[in-house]
Amino acid sequence: MSDEVRASGGLSARMLGAYGLPAIAVTFSTTLTLAYIAKYATDVLLIAPATMGLIFGVSRIWDGITDPVIGTLSDRTRSRFGRRRPWLLASALPVGIAGVALWAPPRALEGDALVAWFTISFLLFMTSMTVFNVPHMALGAELSSDHHLRTRIFGVRHAFATIGTYGALLLGIGLLVNADDPRAVARTLFIAIGVGVVVTVMASGAVLRERSEHQGRGGRAAFGAFRDIIKNPHGRLLVLMYFVEHMGTGATAILSPYILHYVIGEPTALPTVYAFYTTSILVSLPLWVLLSRRFGKKHTWLGAMSLALVGYSTLFTVGDGEVWKMCLVVCFTGAAASCGSSLGPSVQADVIDYDELHTGERKEGAYFSAFTLLQKTSAGLMAMFTGFALSAAGFVPNEVQTEETRFWMRALIGLVPFGCFLVGMIVFSRYRLTESVHADIRARLDERSGN
Repeated sequence: MSDEVRASGGLSARMLGAYGLPAIAVTFSTTLTLAYIAKYATDVLLIAPATMGLIFGVSRIWDGITDPVIGTLSDRTRSRFGRRRPWLLASALPVGIAGVALWAPPRALEGDALVAWFTISFLLFMTSMTVFNVPHMALGAELSSDHHLRTRIFGVRHAFATIGTYGALLLGIGLLVNADDPRAVARTLFIAIGVGVVVTVMASGAVLRERSEHQGRGGRAAFGAFRDIIKNPHGRLLVLMYFVEHMGTGATAILSPYILHYVIGEPTALPTVYAFYTTSILVSLPLWVLLSRRFGKKHTWLGAMSLALVGYSTLFTVGDGEVWKMCLVVCFTGAAASCGSSLGPSVQADVIDYDELHTGERKEGAYFSAFTLLQKTSAGLMAMFTGFALSAAGFVPNEVQTEETRFWMRALIGLVPFGCFLVGMIVFSRYRLTESVHADIRARLDERSGN
């Protein structure tokens, strides 16, 4: 990898670009599914909201099995292609196939048969995404040991992912919202996405190189690795913070289309709102990288969380015709999400170095699978609760909602995230793995390895 250490503070632009490139198509597919599949399923496929909540809950249980298994197997993989790239290549085709099956089920299916098809397709889709995302995040942590360069690496990944998010929320949802035949549009769209995933993953794998000294240093069985994470004081704190925060935001992507349709009364404004959201992510991203170098990762991330508090408290107050307020709100929440998506993995990479110091193992896969599982589990629990809450509040698709139903929609998307972010800030304020502490850890690790 030394021949690539030329630019961008230690890694060439070619290497950084190759790492981030697959995130465009993969994130397009993931974002479109998480942001719109619930509304698409209830309004187009006519699956009940409570059933959708149950499907999301089942998928989180399945993630509880697959995430740690994939993470640990990735850590322990030995091949001439490295530990991570074989998994990335194996994920590409299933991502496309599962996406088409999920969004364009056979038209002859209905009732229980349709629910069964949808559930199986959703589980396959989420599993294939795990096979890509966990090894890809782990690979990012291995590209550099530098405290601040890691933030840049994951910042580049997040920038590419934001392009995919932008395309999903504007192009993808825009096409589906205005389509005369949403199923036909979804089928064509996901075939194109699948091709994009295959091409970009193969191109990335041809350029990237992995650190040979990490092979053979994976952790123990999956849940043994989880015990090490809990024993790690910095890891334990992040586990709690991630769970609380993502529990709060778990319903936001799902509820946004409902808020615009049934509370604000402007369903066609969804692409506009998402344009403000993704633009705020891209615009703020370089700022967070610079601020983290100046003020440290911890204080910069806490500052971003305070922006989220402003955004979510305001979101609770949206009402009829207030698209402008929704656009303003997502500028705050988008900027906060941008910080967490770039600094979060960088902080996790530092925590993994602490683990190596005390265990002698390199188990990026286990760590990132744990954090990914927490995000999906907490978000899934909230999504499941949201489905039942909407049904209990009397939600009826494609009808004018009662004031009680509208209140619960606003509370779930505004007040719940506000409370969870506040708790998350309190927890993260106790984080102690600063730049100087990390420098000491790296020095001891380098001394141990003879570097």
